[in-house]
Amino acid sequence: MTLRSKKTKVAPSSYPRLPFHALRTAQLLSALVVGGIMSFFIWHLTHDHWPTPWTFIVLMSVSLLTVAVLTTTIILHCCFGLNPRLNLAFNLTLFVLWALGFSLLSWWASGTLRDACAAPRWNDDVGVMVCRIYKALFAFTIVGFVSTSLAFLLDIYVFKRATRLGKYNAMHDPDNKPAAHTPVMMAPLNASHQGLAGYNAQQGVGRAHSGYAVPEEQFGYDTTYRGGAGQQMH
Repeated sequence: MTLRSKKTKVAPSSYPRLPFHALRTAQLLSALVVGGIMSFFIWHLTHDHWPTPWTFIVLMSVSLLTVAVLTTTIILHCCFGLNPRLNLAFNLTLFVLWALGFSLLSWWASGTLRDACAAPRWNDDVGVMVCRIYKALFAFTIVGFVSTSLAFLLDIYVFKRATRLGKYNAMHDPDNKPAAHTPVMMAPLNASHQGLAGYNAQQGVGRAHSGYAVPEEQFGYDTTYRGGAGQQMH
């Protein structure tokens, strides 16, 4: 008995490797940095009983969602093959949220972003640190927005190319190939058997009525017995 190894068949990726992984790395890095900064600010605001701005809520949400989407899609990419249409829907959602968070942050922290992080302006070292954190937040928000925009455009390109080339169909696994059935070959065989049977039957009928049957004339000979005295017996 031979044991055959079963290998998982994964559809070949339609994404170009370098842009695909480079953009995903930029998305992940920006999401982790923005999420970390938002956690720091939200914790201090909650600790001091200050309300959390909507800008922080949006940025925190898009950071967590980005990490979740990247984790899900990389599992799909490695195990089953990533569907461009699904990834397009994910990146479209992230694009809208990153655009919203970037717009809110640009409007809400515009004054802080324009000023230099100097001690006279921010009073002490803690203020200077907060200023620098805001600028780092803004920079990585831009990275997240731009990388997600480019990933969305890459999805559109790959989806259009995959639609133009057609759908991928996995070939049969040679290790798990079922028993071969040849219905096309069986049809001529069946037809030949039927033809042979019909031929024999027709030949049998024909021969029954012709040379192979006993002629009726053989039953017309005289069966009368004549004895020696010329007596006839029937």
